[in-house]
Amino acid sequence: MFDEIGKIIFNNEIVAKASDFNMGIEVETIRVDSSGKLTKEAYPKALGNQRKNHFIKTDVYQIQSEVITPAARKSLDAMHYLMALNDTLRNALEPNELLWPLSMPPILPRDKKEIPIANVDPEQRAYYERWIKTRSDTQGIPVGVHLNVSVNETVLKTVWEVQSDHFASYADFVNHIYTKIAQGFVYYRWLITYLFGNSPVAEKNFFMADEDQPAHAVRSIRSSNYGLTSDVKKDYRSVADYVHNIETNIKAGKLFSEAEYHASVRLKSVHGDLTNMITNGVDYIELRMLDLDPTTALSIRTTTIRFFRIMLSYFMMTPPMEEADKINLRLAKGISMNEVVALESPYQQTIYHHEAQNFLDKLQLFGATIQWGPEYQEVLDTMQDRLDNPNLTPAATLCDHEVDGSLMSYGLAMANRYQNRAHENPHPFTGFEEKPDMSADELRQRLFGGMGKPENL
Repeated sequence: MFDEIGKIIFNNEIVAKASDFNMGIEVETIRVDSSGKLTKEAYPKALGNQRKNHFIKTDVYQIQSEVITPAARKSLDAMHYLMALNDTLRNALEPNELLWPLSMPPILPRDKKEIPIANVDPEQRAYYERWIKTRSDTQGIPVGVHLNVSVNETVLKTVWEVQSDHFASYADFVNHIYTKIAQGFVYYRWLITYLFGNSPVAEKNFFMADEDQPAHAVRSIRSSNYGLTSDVKKDYRSVADYVHNIETNIKAGKLFSEAEYHASVRLKSVHGDLTNMITNGVDYIELRMLDLDPTTALSIRTTTIRFFRIMLSYFMMTPPMEEADKINLRLAKGISMNEVVALESPYQQTIYHHEAQNFLDKLQLFGATIQWGPEYQEVLDTMQDRLDNPNLTPAATLCDHEVDGSLMSYGLAMANRYQNRAHENPHPFTGFEEKPDMSADELRQRLFGGMGKPENL
């Protein structure tokens, strides 16, 4: 089951450390008024200057708020940050404002040009305006959750001590691991869409009457070709190939910049320079395939984090799924499968049920081999239940709340519930108003103090 990297991790008894990845979480939401219409309010004053706040920002449109947690050494610690920042954002909203809990927006104006672009610096605004012109009116409006993940440095160093003769450099070794992980998530995105897809219907004016659109409720509009996609071919054979592919498309005018590479999986450098990853190694991987979960105020559950940790560990410790010269064909197949799954009826068994079962069986054996605890067995049991019974998938349970093909009533009910709960906090964090540009260390100290709380990277 294990490749050489997996054997070293297992034999050195560092599986627990290896499987608790460093993580940061980004959650995008849409601000609405009390009737469910897009807000007309500015960026909340209590959050300070929106161009300086590193942790609660706006996305392309002014209505889109984005909570960005610091990277934490333990993945579940990122959830503590998310909880605190989510509460901070909610308490900073105007009295008539709410956070829409769904990935798909509420009823939109017929003229999408009425939706204001984010109040960012002139250079970024020019980019947004140019970007919007190349897209459909609505492609950039659905929101979701991104996970920014890196492998524990101690684990990398431990494995490198044994594997150094097998790679030209430490950077090549690190890139090998991240390439394996990226390939796994690109291919199995279709399974994630089945298990977590949660954008089954579009509200009024998202599609125009004469536009191509799904004829029935689906698993995930956002994860399909109707969502934010990139027509650029994907290349995950190696980090060098990944970088060369993006740079070639930028030079050819098919991409404005790396930021426009809207793939479900992105390899990242903290320096923001693509070529830096080739010589110095990938710093982290960005996983961009999750819809918002409206059953929690945080938009993502710890169950989901744990399942992603299982997948991350599996891809890190097992052999690559294909030889380098064949991997892009395999991944292209997976991307096509995702389109099929995303547009299936939420109540139907996926046509890829057999392959999904095979993969869950592999994860089950992997978990048993590394002796994961009962909380992970519960996660795998939950995913098995969803595979056996499509009615238990998030998209199907969300569809149960439809009224005349709309989720407006449900969305408003959940938005009000979470807003009322946030207002029960007797001491909401207000530090951004006086210092919006605080560092991650300052934020940790202000939110949690020094006793046993999340440790930043």
